[in-house]
Amino acid sequence: MTSRRTADRAVGPRRTCVGCGREAGKAELVRIAAPGAHDAAAPRIAVLDRDGRLGGRGAYLCRSAEHERPQADCFDAAVRRGAFARALRARVTLDLKLVESIGR
Repeated sequence: MTSRRTADRAVGPRRTCVGCGREAGKAELVRIAAPGAHDAAAPRIAVLDRDGRLGGRGAYLCRSAEHERPQADCFDAAVRRGAFARALRARVTLDLKLVESIGR
């Protein structure tokens, strides 16, 4: 009999979408990161981290059908709730390319 902890490791890392709250594997989500200096006074720019290799904290959103960008409804919910700043623990500004990739 395998324990829940062992079974979870076999599935891989689990993350939570900051928009809808759905828990899923990293492969089902896209990562948003805000790399840069840790200056609390200046907002950092949140960008889409396609490779998941940018340093620092990350916020995750459900992937769209195209697999390259976040789902629009999850993105909208995260913006409305201020979830990016909370998850990244920093004042953030969303990258224009990220916003445009949603198709709004």
